[in-house]
Amino acid sequence: MKIETVSVLGVKVARMSLQQVVEWIRVMVEQGKPRHIVTANAEVIYKAHVEPEYLELLQKSDLVTADGSGVVLAANMLGQPVPERVAGIDLVAEVFELAAEKNWSIYFLGAEPDVVEKAVLHTLEKYPSLQIKGYRDGYYSQEETEQVVSNINKLKPDILLVALGVPKQEVFIQQYLKELDVPLSIGVGGSFDILAGTATRAPVWMQRVGLEWSYRLFKEPRRFKRMLALPKFVLAVLKQKLTRK
Repeated sequence: MKIETVSVLGVKVARMSLQQVVEWIRVMVEQGKPRHIVTANAEVIYKAHVEPEYLELLQKSDLVTADGSGVVLAANMLGQPVPERVAGIDLVAEVFELAAEKNWSIYFLGAEPDVVEKAVLHTLEKYPSLQIKGYRDGYYSQEETEQVVSNINKLKPDILLVALGVPKQEVFIQQYLKELDVPLSIGVGGSFDILAGTATRAPVWMQRVGLEWSYRLFKEPRRFKRMLALPKFVLAVLKQKLTRK
C-alpha cells in the first residue's frame, strides 16, 4: 500500500485517517511480515529532532501516525495536512475490534504489574471474543529481556502492544522485531493506563478542539517539564517551513 507522508522535523508522518490506518493494519497482518507502528505526538517528534539515534529508530519503522494535535498543526503549517489525529488509544480500540473479527491474537507488554493485568481484564470484559495470548509488565531487568522475548515467541501473537514509554518501547520493538516475528508491533505509550481505568481521557469536546494535552497536564502536573517541548516543537516546525521556502 502506498503511504503519503509529511516530513515533520525529519519524521515521515502518514497522511492517513484512522480508518485508513486500520485498513493498512489488516493488509499487513494478513501478509505476516513483521511491521512496526509508531504513534507519535509532538513530544516524540521533537525528541527525535534533537536525538539523532531516536530519529533513526523512527525512520526504520513502517508507519508513523499523527498522535497529537501538535502534529496535526505541524502538518497544516507545512502545507501537507493529515486527515485527522490518530491517537494511540483510539487505534488500539480499532485494533481490538478488527482482531476480534479476524480471530487474531494479541499480547500486552508494559506498564506496572497491576495496571497491565487490569488492562487485560477490562479489555476482555469489553471484547469477550478477543484472543489475548498473554501479558507481561514492563518492570523486568535487562537480564530478563531475552526470557520476555522468548515467551512472546512461544505464544506467537499476531499483534504485540508495547507500553514501555518513549523511547524504550521503540528501542525494544526495533531491536527484536525480526526475532519476535510478530506481524504487527505497536508502541502504545500510556494506553494501558486508560484501558485499566487508572487514567482517564479528556472530555470528547476537548479532544476535538485539540486541548487533550491541557487536560493531561491538569491531571498530571508532573508532566509540566515534558510539556515544555511543545513550544520548542512549534518553533522548530516554523523554522523548517521558513527554511523550505
